[in-house]
Amino acid sequence: MAETSERVTVRIPQDLIEKLRGIQQSKGTPTISDTIREALEHYVEVNLPPPNITKVVVDLSRQDNRQLEEFVREGGSVSVDDAVRSAVREYIRTRVEQMSQSPARTRREGDSLVAAEESPPR
Repeated sequence: MAETSERVTVRIPQDLIEKLRGIQQSKGTPTISDTIREALEHYVEVNLPPPNITKVVVDLSRQDNRQLEEFVREGGSVSVDDAVRSAVREYIRTRVEQMSQSPARTRREGDSLVAAEESPPR
């Protein structure tokens, strides 16, 4: 935490306080204030990314969006945004591993992946 801090008073509805207490207990955070501070830090990180980060907007079909929302409701992720970020990270990690393990690079043709032999350097 920063060396200096400022006290801020915020009114929070009782149902939200109960949810925050549940998070506090499950994470083992020492105080409700620490839990709220962590939540605020996460909120700022998500909504104010570093300047070197580019925000990407993706249009999803209604069906894909419904499936993502269901995934979140079932506890698969904390939010749709988080699920999409995780999916993109996993996709990139898998693709980078595939590229580093394969002597041939792959390129897309339509919906199928086709191996393309690397031409020797000239």
